[in-house]
This record gives sequence, C-alpha cells and structure tokens, in this order.
Amino acid sequence: MSLKSGRIASFFASLEYHALEISLLVLLALNGISVFTRYILNHAVGELFEVMILLSVATYWLGVATAERLGGHLGMDFAVAALPPAPRRVADLLRTVVILGFLAVVIYSGSKLVMSQIRFGTSSSLLDMPTWLFSIFIPFGCTLLTFRTIFPPRRVRQPNEPPL
Repeated sequence: MSLKSGRIASFFASLEYHALEISLLVLLALNGISVFTRYILNHAVGELFEVMILLSVATYWLGVATAERLGGHLGMDFAVAALPPAPRRVADLLRTVVILGFLAVVIYSGSKLVMSQIRFGTSSSLLDMPTWLFSIFIPFGCTLLTFRTIFPPRRVRQPNEPPL
C-alpha cells in the first residue's frame, strides 16, 4: 500500500468515526431535549422524534459497516471455532455467502427506495425534510459492509499472540 492510499484510507476511517461520534452525540442531545420537553414542560415535540428516527437509521447502517471493519460483528464464532479446520472453512464460506446475499437484497431494495423517494419528492411528515437524505445510508452502509465482507481488513497481531 502506498503512502498516499494509506493517507486516504486513514482519512476516510477518521471521517467515518467522526460521523458516528457526531451522530451519536446529536441523538443523545435530541433525546435529552425530548425527555425534558415531554416530562418537564409537558409538551412532546414531534419533530425531535422524527429527526431521531431518521438519524438512527443512518447511524445504524454506518455503524454496522464500521463494526465489521473492526471485527466486532455479531456471530456464532464460539460454535464455528469448535469445528475442525475443513468444516470451519465451509461454515465461514456459508456465512459469507448468506451475508452477501442479504446485503445484495438490501442494497437493491434500498437503492429502489431512495430513487423512488427522490422521484416522488417524499419528505418527512413534520419537518418536510427529504427522506432520501437519511435513506441513502441504507444502500451506502450495505455497500460498505459488502466491501468489508469480501475484503476483510487486516488484523495487526499483538506481540504475544500466536500466528493465525
């Protein structure tokens, strides 16, 4: 890997982390404001709830792709680890095929959803915001997850860790 591509990858990784951090901080602040207005002022602000729902969708799909890059996916590793090497490779291949099949369906349907939202000018009910701005994270996050499933990031071994 060249120095230039390493810097680009590092830049995008940093951008990804910061987007998630900012998104989570905004969700936390909006949730706090929502609780305050609902229970202290006795007035629920529906617009806050709508923004939280839409932002949660974007955060979830980007977060899943980030978790895969860091090796933090949820899986049945304890069951697969108990298998002998040949069945373990088959199980890993089957897992990859199932994940890629699911992601292909979500990318396809998510892209169709975004295109129809753009075509029909669909907007959120309370804030009148274009919903595609948030829905675009569904196919984007799944495309990123597909790439990371096919090309898993290299793990750096710790000094006292045995070779794989």
